[in-house]
Amino acid sequence: MEFAPDARLTILIVTWNSWGDLKRLLESIRSSGSRYSEILVFDNGSADGTPERVRQQFPEVRLECSPVNLGLPPAVNRGLQAARGEYVMLLDVDTEVKPGTTQRLLEFMRQRPDVALAAPRIYTPEGAIEGSARNLPSAMNGLFGRQTLLTRLFPGNRFSRRYLAPENHASKEPFKVEQVSAACMFMRRSLLDEVGPWDEGYRCYWVDSDWCAQIQKAGKSIYCLPDVGIVHHENNRAGKKKSTWRIRHFHIGAYRFYRKHHALGRLDPSALFAAVALTARAGVMLALNEFKSSATSASPPPHKAA
Repeated sequence: MEFAPDARLTILIVTWNSWGDLKRLLESIRSSGSRYSEILVFDNGSADGTPERVRQQFPEVRLECSPVNLGLPPAVNRGLQAARGEYVMLLDVDTEVKPGTTQRLLEFMRQRPDVALAAPRIYTPEGAIEGSARNLPSAMNGLFGRQTLLTRLFPGNRFSRRYLAPENHASKEPFKVEQVSAACMFMRRSLLDEVGPWDEGYRCYWVDSDWCAQIQKAGKSIYCLPDVGIVHHENNRAGKKKSTWRIRHFHIGAYRFYRKHHALGRLDPSALFAAVALTARAGVMLALNEFKSSATSASPPPHKAA
């Protein structure tokens, strides 16, 4: 690991009961040659012994702890406020940093004062590009989102293409986008003062899209750098069974985003329609989840060799 006080960079990670993910991420930072002035881990009320393990195995890490789980947006806001670096690299706990990524992002931001936020290419563990550097969502993305069935069945449809901007997947040079994922955001610490903190009305989902929308409204630029990357072991991947909590907060967050950026208020007829449509969508997903659970419990146990 390379510790460089002149890098003026804080690597910020928020964690909650995710010691296995956090350990993998911190080890990847150690082996990546990352240049930073501090690694700041904000522990969001973990009950799995994370703080003690960090202190024992990663003594170079600066640890801030909340006694309770505040939710992701408040934890990120407190981490950004506590960061000492001029630049901040925010990482999801379920990521791994590839060699050279941190240095490249730092150099790019130093060379481009016109850019407010940058991100590397994000890959799945299998090596596929995660479509997270994209345009901001429209109302149609309830049907044609990144993981929806219609997008998987008809990936070339114009609504999904407009949202996911797949033409950027072949790009070798930095390209401008409307939003990037909170799995990795690289920014100047001053951005928090310029556009405001994360909206703490979200629990987790859609808050990164909301913040990118705030950045866009402020007339600032967001870029993706395709020549460097991170690996994202996304806990909410397509095809994985979703918990009731995840389904609920995904749709609550989607409604909040729509109401803030596409409607005139709670009583706007389009906001009322969005609330009904999203409630119905969540109900269908919950029913499908229940069906999957019943089918799994009804199936015979796998045969075991004697």
